[in-house]
Formats: sequence, C-alpha cells, structure tokens
Amino acid sequence: MISALHSKYIIDGIPRELTPAGILSSVMERVPEPGTGGDVIIDESFDPAPGPILLDSSRIEEYLHKISGLQAQVSVPFAAPSTRGRVAAALIDTMWRSGNFKLDDLHLTAKWTFNSDKVGDMAAFYASVEAAADYIDTMRLNLRRISLEQGPFDVRFATPFSGAPLLVDDCLHPDPQSWVVYLPFDTSDFRLGGSLLSQALGLKGGMAPQVEDADYLMDCFEVVREFAEDGVLLSAATVSEGGLYSTLRRMSSEGVGVHADVSGIMRACSEKDPVRILFGEVPGAVIQIRDADFDYIDAEFLLQDVAFFPLGHPASDSGIHIEYSAVSGIQTILESLMQNAEGED
Repeated sequence: MISALHSKYIIDGIPRELTPAGILSSVMERVPEPGTGGDVIIDESFDPAPGPILLDSSRIEEYLHKISGLQAQVSVPFAAPSTRGRVAAALIDTMWRSGNFKLDDLHLTAKWTFNSDKVGDMAAFYASVEAAADYIDTMRLNLRRISLEQGPFDVRFATPFSGAPLLVDDCLHPDPQSWVVYLPFDTSDFRLGGSLLSQALGLKGGMAPQVEDADYLMDCFEVVREFAEDGVLLSAATVSEGGLYSTLRRMSSEGVGVHADVSGIMRACSEKDPVRILFGEVPGAVIQIRDADFDYIDAEFLLQDVAFFPLGHPASDSGIHIEYSAVSGIQTILESLMQNAEGED
C-alpha cells in the first residue's frame, strides 16, 4: 500500500508532476519510505452527476431517521472537498477536549483507505492528498503520521487531543433561557453532494460544500476555544457528518431537546431550501450559552468578524422542533400590505 505514495500518476490521461509523497512532503517531516519503489498508476476520475439535489422539506424527520446510525464514507467524486471537511471536523472536535493548546500547537494524523483495483479510487486518493496538503499547509499545521489500508475509499484525521476527556458537555443543559447557537467554520455554500443524507438516499449528483476558507476556520477556532477554556459554554458539539440537524439530535437527551429556527441562516445565505441548511455538511459547531453571556459572545464574534446564528432555546422534551422561512418578517409584512393594496378599489 505504501507504494501508492511513491508511484507516478496518470489521471484522465494527464501525467501528474508530483507523487503523493512529493505532495505530502510540504506538510510532513518524514514521508514513509517505499518498499520496492513506486510504479505508474493509471486511473480516471468521476465527476458528480449533473444537476442539483432537490429534496422535500416536508420529509425532514424522515431524512433524519434515514441517516441515524450510519457512518459516512467519502464519496469518490467529492474526494477533495470532503477531505478538507474531514480535516476541519477533526480540528473542531479538538476544541471540546481538555488540554493546554492552541491551534498552532496541533498536528494531525491521517488514515486513507482505498481499493487499488477499483476504478476511480486511486484518482480520488490523489485528489484527497492534494486537498489535505494544501488545506493543512494554509493553516501552518503539519501531518505527523499517515497510514494506508485496503477497503472502501475513505479518509479520517485526528489530533493528539482527539481522545482526551471532554472539557465541555456534549449534551444540552435544561436551561430554557439559554441560547443554542450555530457557527459555520467555513464560508462555503450549503450543498448536499457527498453528504451522509445523499449517500443514505443513493443520490449521486449535486455539489459538495467546497470548504476552502482555512483562514476563517482559524479565526473561528481562536475565539470558540477561548470560550471553551473560560467556561462560557454550557455545551458544544461539532457539525460534520449528517449536518446541523444530526448534531442537534446528538446533543438532545431525555427531557431536553431544542426549538431551532434556521430562518436567519437561510436569509443570510440566500438559501430557500431548509434541507440544505439542515443536512449540508459545512463544518462548524453548535454551542449553548447562558442568556447572561449573549452580549459578551456577540461582541467577541463581532470583533473577530465571525458569523453566528442564534437558533433558539432548549425544549422541555427530547424533540428537535425546526422552524424556517427564507423570507424576513419585514418582507412578509410588505408583501401582505401589497396584497391588501391590490385588493382595494
């Protein structure tokens, strides 16, 4: 398997200048040595099926049920953006862990699995390595160790603190006055391509969140990690596989759910489809804060130029109650006035 790192690649008939080992040398001090040397790997990439993924917003609960208990694998056509998403999720997960560190102190490990005999897997591996190296390098981090295994295509990342005890609770506290807040850690559009939901439904098309704004992730990490260390957060969890809705479900417990309104996200992102907001896998976080701390976190996020979206408050049951509207309240009033005016003589 290690020979895949040192092989030359010809993808879609185009020879690639660097081997995967050469690409990773920019973020690794020491790339694993080849066994008998690299070969030439010829493969072809797969583009997603054309056209957007359009789903029924009346079936949101059904969609959540379909992804419950599933573990996503990186979809081969979306290897590059999904890889960046996996890196981001590993770093965000670390924020909730005990330890004395800042983002600059972290390094990553990676595990790639692929089937070298399956068409598309090696092209996806190459794209994934390129995406990982570029994204990690932008954040001035490094990849300390990698492993390659045979299996369905996938990639996973971890940090030294990934298994450390939780610093912040991962379940919502039953404080009805507290706020549940969502923070996307990237400026990408919400899309369903390659998502856990699209895999559960057998959908092949669409576009995936591009997850390219590493500088923005660093800004988000700095301020939210400080909140975690200072005890400002009542609870917190990472938004990754399954999207925002799946995270809210994981944070709910017996007798504690949430009333969440995603209208503000939809308007800010000019998005009319709540399914994309709820199941699109833009890496981010859901945090719970005390009502008394709302003005403080508002000021801190404004200072760091970080966007955040208050979703609502914990519910007194374990349900997730979702509200949404792509139209602002003012716009609704104006439309109502226009309709009344048109009806007058």
